[in-house]
Order: sequence, then structure tokens, then C-alpha cells
Amino acid sequence: MATAGELTIRPVRPADRDRVVELTKDIWNGHDYIPAVFDDWVGDAASSFQALEVDGEVVGLQRLRPYAPGLVWYEGLRIATSHRRRGLARAMLESAIAEAHEQGRGEMRLATGNLDAVHLFESVGFQRLLDVRWWRGLRVEGGESARIPSPAEAEKLWPAVAASPGIELFHGVMADFNGARDLSAAELARLAETGMLRVGPGGRAVAGLRRPWGNNIAVGFLAGAGGSLRELLMALRFEADADGLDDVVVSLPREHPAADDLLASGYDFANADDHSYIYALKL
Repeated sequence: MATAGELTIRPVRPADRDRVVELTKDIWNGHDYIPAVFDDWVGDAASSFQALEVDGEVVGLQRLRPYAPGLVWYEGLRIATSHRRRGLARAMLESAIAEAHEQGRGEMRLATGNLDAVHLFESVGFQRLLDVRWWRGLRVEGGESARIPSPAEAEKLWPAVAASPGIELFHGVMADFNGARDLSAAELARLAETGMLRVGPGGRAVAGLRRPWGNNIAVGFLAGAGGSLRELLMALRFEADADGLDDVVVSLPREHPAADDLLASGYDFANADDHSYIYALKL
């Protein structure tokens, strides 16, 4: 527990539910996800779900979640409307950074689409890794779903993935807003083992999936180009139909050369006017 004057940062308790619902009711026009995940977050002993109290009232939230060796994911930063512009978000963030450092984590990562939050994160040293654009392709009937490789096969795909056009724009991480993991041969094997990797004909195109936010297939990285990539992109749309899903959502760095292949495969911008970033801070 950290205390500074009348400010107290402490673990969120089950009894805080009603206050958390009230605090987040004006976030994203009443569609904040935190009330839906509240029970899971409170019950997750491996993570640190924290509340900020001012004079005994909960006015802020944040969460630190270890998700890969040496990496911690920062999420859920919220400040009550009544207490904004007082430096409370910075106080919480700096406390989280200190905690992650004390735990021996090597790096903290986060995702945000909030431009005000961008200024805060950059002011304490976070570096932007990805400026993400989301593409969406509706499900299509009549074709074969993409193939899931074995972990051993997936590892062997890494040299081709590492040489794929535009792979450098990922800056070594998945475009995954649930937790941006390092891209590597081991990560390809992990994705394959969990059923989250898809390959096109001859292994010349690869798609790494992430946990979806909606009724869709969500893609966190693409590798490949031309006809092979287009076949894979169409196969994902066929798979969405076979699984009764609405669409496929692909997260790509801005200016990625696969944009032409996406357009040719029936995908369009899902967030042309929005901002979606992934940041990292070395600890």
C-alpha cells in the first residue's frame, strides 16, 4: 500500500464494485469494459488491480498484469470525472512503474487510443512502438479455412516471417491490445500450440491471432505478400463464416505494405479516424 498525504493506493476489493461501476459510467459513453471484467480482475492473484482513494473515496483505478517473462502489461487507468486535472493519473502511473521495477520486471507495455493519455505516458518516458490501423473483412461463405501448423513447423517459419515486407514496422511485437508479446520463433510456436496461428499455401503467408474483443477473428500480425497473403486473408474470412463469426479484424502498423493486399481481399479500414497506439517503457 502506498500513501502520500490524503492519497492512498490500495488493492481493489469486491466491496468496491458499486463505486467502480459509478466511476466508469461516463467512460466511452457508458461502454467501459471494466465493470464486465471486475470479478476476474479482483480474483486474479497474479496481477495487481489497484484503487486510488482521496479522503477515503475511490477516485482512480489501474492494473499491472505480468504476461510474459520480464514483461508487465499496464491497463485500466481511470480517474473519476470529479478528480481529473489534479495530477492523480500521473501519481498512479508513477506508483505502478515503481512497483514493476521493484518486482524485477524488465519492461512495461500498454495500449491506448486516448490522446490525453498519450501525453502522460510519453512524459514519463514511454516510447511508441506501434501506431495501429484496424482493418475489417466480413465473413464469406464457400471456401476453406486457413491451416493451423504444428509448433515445430511454426518455429521453422520464423526466417520467412522475419524477412517479410513491413515486418520491421511491428518493432518486434504483436499488435495486440491485450498484451503485446515479442515476435520470435518461440512466439510462433506458442501461438500454434494454442491454436492461434494460421498459414497460407506453402507457409508463404502467416497470421498470428489475438484474443478478440467482439464476435470475430482478430489478427495481431501478418507476414507475406501478394497472392499467398491474399489467399490467407480470404481463408480467414471463410473461417469466420464457418465458425459463425461476424468478421475478421486485422491490426497493422500504419503504412504497412499489406494494405494493398487487404483491399484486394475485401477488407476496409475499421478505424481510419481513430488513434490506437502501443507503448513500452524499459525499467
